[in-house]
Amino acid sequence: MHPPFPSARIFLLALLLVSCSPSLQPFQLPEGIAFKDFTSGQLYDSGSLRGKLLLVNFWAAWSPASIKELPELAALAKAFGPRGLVTMGVCLDDAQPSELLVFAERQGVRYPLVWPGDNLLDAIAPLETIPYTVLIDNEGKILARFRGPFKPGDLREAVEKNL
Repeated sequence: MHPPFPSARIFLLALLLVSCSPSLQPFQLPEGIAFKDFTSGQLYDSGSLRGKLLLVNFWAAWSPASIKELPELAALAKAFGPRGLVTMGVCLDDAQPSELLVFAERQGVRYPLVWPGDNLLDAIAPLETIPYTVLIDNEGKILARFRGPFKPGDLREAVEKNL
């Protein structure tokens, strides 16, 4: 009869190795938050957001404050995208997607544009003003909210702190 120690040691060693290996958890949006693809209207696959920091900007082309923010958001997306920031623009406009895409392109927007999912506006509440920007971590925790026009330095600081 063999003592149970060798098996127990192997099990503990395997458990230790598995617990120490890095793994990216699936991105968990807060409950009720979903996006729809800008052109197809289908639900946006949040699986591509795994291991990322999500910056969500609610905007409309009719809002001068929204338009003013777009170049800074585009700059943040370009500067921090390679480090794990995903910037998404949630359009709250009634215009045709083709018109909005042309408009956004002229403003330098190169990040994904989406429509709000069915419960998004309720889940992100209180959505008090347009523009409205939210920073969400990989676990779906809202890290920061920027109501109305954000101060570029404040938003950049929040992004850098959480990357």
